[in-house]
Amino acid sequence: MKCPDREARNQRVLVAEDELVAQRVARRCLEGLGYSVFVVDDGAAAVHACAQQEFGFILMDLQMAHMDGLQAAQEIRRQERPGERVPIFGLSATAARDELANCTAAGMNGLLIKPLQRARLHQALEELRQGRPGRVLTAAELPDSAAPVKEPVDLVTLRAKFGDDPVFMHRLHRAFQTSAGQLLHELGRAAETGERTLLRALAHKIKGAGTNIHAHRFATLAARIESESSSMPPADLSRTVDALRRAFDEVTAYISSELR
Repeated sequence: MKCPDREARNQRVLVAEDELVAQRVARRCLEGLGYSVFVVDDGAAAVHACAQQEFGFILMDLQMAHMDGLQAAQEIRRQERPGERVPIFGLSATAARDELANCTAAGMNGLLIKPLQRARLHQALEELRQGRPGRVLTAAELPDSAAPVKEPVDLVTLRAKFGDDPVFMHRLHRAFQTSAGQLLHELGRAAETGERTLLRALAHKIKGAGTNIHAHRFATLAARIESESSSMPPADLSRTVDALRRAFDEVTAYISSELR
């Protein structure tokens, strides 16, 4: 007979993610699998949450302010009681093998590539139950079913991923407008003041917001700023930031029109 307390713990999931759209996507995927979801927006908050209650497993974004996912995982492992080891999966926008090695060194069980998909997450949990954790699940292993499209957002894939749920789609759109809009404002200021390290971090978050709603051109522009943040000449940077703003306007206008 299963212990009710243990069963309840196994159904609780902690998500540590500092970008609003990614939070919404993770919550939707997990609740669709029947889990109760607790969301925090930095690594320090994740460590504190684990000290307060037990979770069935943890999804931990690798790049967060204040305390990143690797540091948080190490601290959670340090504080765990003997015999207690909560599964932790890193979340990353890239599938580099060195990232998986970093996750494993920090005490994580594996690495999932964003945007998170329910099938990918289910596969990771099944492998964990079968004693085969510690690998990276990439987009190449579980590709999206939809082909590339020319529209600002691939709504066909987005609807297929979450079901034709207009309420959730509106919430996801509002989350994107709020999160990406604020991040774009901060990105513009960082570009003007020449804060290249901050610029890279903001571009990474913006890329994640775009990727999570399948706004491919928008995400590609953000990825270019992220990868060339330290070397792009100021004039090129200014033009690329302006292009990113225009892409953001295209995305929000297109989604608003389609959802009506």
